[in-house]
Amino acid sequence: MTDVAQHYEQLLAEYYSWMFGPFDEKVAEQRALFERWGVVASGTGTALDLGSGSGFQSIALVDLGFRVMAIDLSQRLLMELVERKGERAIVPIQGDIRDVVRLVDTPVDLVVCMGDTLPHLESRDEVLQLLRAIHHLLVPGGRCVLSFRDLSVEQRGLDRFIPVRSDASTILTCFLEYEPAQVVVHDLLYVREGEQWTLRKSSYRKLRLSSSWLVAQLQAIGFMVEVQESQRGMSFLGVRKHNDAKSIETSDD
Repeated sequence: MTDVAQHYEQLLAEYYSWMFGPFDEKVAEQRALFERWGVVASGTGTALDLGSGSGFQSIALVDLGFRVMAIDLSQRLLMELVERKGERAIVPIQGDIRDVVRLVDTPVDLVVCMGDTLPHLESRDEVLQLLRAIHHLLVPGGRCVLSFRDLSVEQRGLDRFIPVRSDASTILTCFLEYEPAQVVVHDLLYVREGEQWTLRKSSYRKLRLSSSWLVAQLQAIGFMVEVQESQRGMSFLGVRKHNDAKSIETSDD
């Protein structure tokens, strides 16, 4: 069993963008989502992308008028983001999103934490700490967009085997093993080398988060829920910090 950072560096980072299909199409999809939800640059025009990966959301946000700070643990993915962003106003920051209040020292108008970043945290307490940190960093009236795969309902039998993507030389599938609070994700990657197929494999844990639990926590922290929907197994939440809200502490001390 590896942790999330090791799993990405040893296996997934190299194939991360490939998993989602053509890069430009994924960026266009994210831009369309933001436009449909009315995410537009205003105020300082600054956005924060937590768990940015190779930049699907960051690039879409810059194309909508934002200046973006993109945080990710993976140096490899941030290097890809730099290659893809061109002259766009994106500042890559290698670091742990759990340290966001130390990595970012300026208020922002928008925070996005998308893909499946939230379940990569180790506990629900860490999720709460991150949500409080987001609230702290947002200007009054600032918005946050979250997406995650809701793993709260256990899949059984063969439904635990999920084909991710394949082409003539690469096949990625995963197998889910359910625990009370987490799911162990076993990634199986087959790569063709000449006439031979080589298997690479790794596993890591994801939190079992539900939309109902997250909505309750967000509202308790001081967010208004404006968007709640599901698409192709992913849950999306769009929330706004109250205009009269003050910054809150980001620790339980």
